[in-house]
Amino acid sequence: MPEIEIRGTLLDNDTADIARWCGWRDLTAPMDIKAALGSAGGEDITVLINSPGGDMTVGSEIRSMLRRYSGHTEALYQGYGASAATIAASGCDTIRSEPGALLCYHNPSGGDEGDYQEMQRYSEELKNARDAVIETYMARAGFHMTREELVALMDKSIFISPTQALEYGLIDEVVQMDGVSESGTTGTLVAACGNTIRVTAAMRKRYADHKAEESEQIQLKARRALARIRSLASY
Repeated sequence: MPEIEIRGTLLDNDTADIARWCGWRDLTAPMDIKAALGSAGGEDITVLINSPGGDMTVGSEIRSMLRRYSGHTEALYQGYGASAATIAASGCDTIRSEPGALLCYHNPSGGDEGDYQEMQRYSEELKNARDAVIETYMARAGFHMTREELVALMDKSIFISPTQALEYGLIDEVVQMDGVSESGTTGTLVAACGNTIRVTAAMRKRYADHKAEESEQIQLKARRALARIRSLASY
């Protein structure tokens, strides 16, 4: 059974290109999942997840890809299963978790600027985004929390154990392993979940300069190759 990884921060394709060029490796973009699903060719797949989340809309896009995939899909939380990563996982037919994984279901967050009216509008937008996430979780078969219970859980913004997630109907199974028990959440791990990749304006400019230089070099090589071809043709 082919395995596909959702690892690290979830980023849109353009941001992922820049972040990878700047040296980041622990990230996943929609183009990665699209390519992996294409290579799987309709076979049943396991989606291995160790992600603190990231862009909510990227999680939704990946969810849609997995929902529309022709083969059976199974998600397996290995480490982090948090935020937008849980949205992506909800597109799988079955969601399982290793014991000791750290799962988090919380409200969408973001930043904006403007006067008090714009802030009020943005607050309403965030609530609407939260409602969209709630609909995503509640649409899964086997989910049995009330909407009020789910809202309360998301308001807490805390890690829960796979056993708790199973009780809530957020996952379908906890993988049983001999000699392994669930571990608690440590301060270091909790802090790490908030560290997402942020591409700065300076990074974007460096990347744009790099692509421009790369394009110029390609064009120079092409001109030299064309000149050689013309030289051989006239020989």
